[in-house]
Amino acid sequence: MVYFWAATTIFWFAVMTYLSHQNGEETSRTSWILAEDVHRIWARESTEKINAFLRKAAHIVVFFILTILLEKTLAGIGSDTLRVVWTGLLVVWCWMDEVTKTFVPGRHFSWLDVGLNLLGFLLGMGTSCIA
Repeated sequence: MVYFWAATTIFWFAVMTYLSHQNGEETSRTSWILAEDVHRIWARESTEKINAFLRKAAHIVVFFILTILLEKTLAGIGSDTLRVVWTGLLVVWCWMDEVTKTFVPGRHFSWLDVGLNLLGFLLGMGTSCIA
């Protein structure tokens, strides 16, 4: 089962990193299309507000899921040393994900987004501890 969780974790990391590192125009288009779809269902808020919310909530959600998947993988391995090392690397990636965006046209570094990444990580760790 550990191979399943490891493969799923790697796949999720690849997908979230790809989406996170789209150029500014692509990422804006992707989130705007989703915001329009949500607006059709829940029209109480403007598409602009929904888009802004989705763009920030995405940080929390993708890091929450990554943390849960990584914890499932590490639980299957059973090594406390690996758990500490990989958890530390994930915390560093919460910051590095934003740093690497400075190399992508139309993207920028944001401390707020680092904080949202860390919030997703902390929620994932809390959920993993409870489950």
